[in-house]
Amino acid sequence: MTQPLMISALGELVVARVPYSANETLQAFDQADVLALEYLQAEALLNTQSRVLMVNEPFGAITCGVTKAMVALDGSLPTLWSDSHNAHLGLQHNAYANQLPLAHFVPAQKTPQGPFDLVLFRLPKSHALLRDQLQRILPQLTPSALIIMPIMVKHMDKAVYQLLESLLGTVTTSLARKKARLVFAGNHGGINATSNAGSNARENKAALKQTLKPAETSWELPSYGLFLHHFSGVFSRNKLDPGAQVLLHLFPKGPFQRIIDLGCGNGIQAIVAAKKWPQCEVIGIDESYMAVASATINATANGVAAQCEFMAGDCLTEIPSQSADLILCNPPFHQERVMGDQIAMRMFAQAAQVLTASGEFWVVGNRHLGYHAKLKRWFSRVEQVGGHPKFVVLKAQL
Repeated sequence: MTQPLMISALGELVVARVPYSANETLQAFDQADVLALEYLQAEALLNTQSRVLMVNEPFGAITCGVTKAMVALDGSLPTLWSDSHNAHLGLQHNAYANQLPLAHFVPAQKTPQGPFDLVLFRLPKSHALLRDQLQRILPQLTPSALIIMPIMVKHMDKAVYQLLESLLGTVTTSLARKKARLVFAGNHGGINATSNAGSNARENKAALKQTLKPAETSWELPSYGLFLHHFSGVFSRNKLDPGAQVLLHLFPKGPFQRIIDLGCGNGIQAIVAAKKWPQCEVIGIDESYMAVASATINATANGVAAQCEFMAGDCLTEIPSQSADLILCNPPFHQERVMGDQIAMRMFAQAAQVLTASGEFWVVGNRHLGYHAKLKRWFSRVEQVGGHPKFVVLKAQL
């Protein structure tokens, strides 16, 4: 079987997307990753004194390249900071495939402990998460630290550039190559925000502690008597998203005993289910660590923590077969910047394995995605429960 190979200035690496598929058509790296590794080599930025932080790497391509170089130098390891459980799995998979030691991993709701003198920062799609991560990491940098942001040109719009300048001061860019470029802040332009954040932190230790916590927003949902907290980057941070609103309006009748909220986000569906059926057990699963942290706080704040368990996971991989009589799902139709239904199809296939024989799988999705036909690959009965002009709610049974 041919393995995807990334050739860079720091050597050749086998780098695969996770969840792994033998028929995968997308690469686990892009030209921005290759350009970043080439720059590290050309500028000799990795040495025995380096403390290196990687941020938001989806599958560990740069992390594995840096790990390989650092192990050869002095055996030290970089740190990967990410909101993605699949990124953690990708790092594990690719480190093992290349016979490399596993880099340190810090989930996004926690803050890596510096000082770091080199940061390779893949910009997330969420501007809120980008702002939050930079504000938390700046106090963890050395005065001479360099931040390198590898990015594909098509993702570097004016809004992103202005946000970076507002947080980092002067930023500079490399020439574009193969539709990729590097954005620099630090000893290639000066991190104004670093000096400001550092001086404030020295003056006020409480302020420094505050920057180490993820940014949080809160809002009420009076129609359901709920109060919700959201960490940055969690989908629908300021209001109930339309899809969830439609599903909650058409909520299953029940009763149910063991419920799974697949792709739980802020936990709203799990919490409503726990309140509706006080004797039930609810598991919420999401690949976002920030989502799981938000949902856990929300279950406690709304009085159902004893019924609910939230976990970061790869869909239903860790859930026993035939163990749930209701699965609720508001599936994503993208993975970061890549659009597609691969994640939804994986959710549907695994839901069919985890449902009991008489169980129900409830899905909300955009009409144009055609989930009604796709669900029939795994379920014998699929019906539209209701919907509105943009969304439909489907109930599938084995």
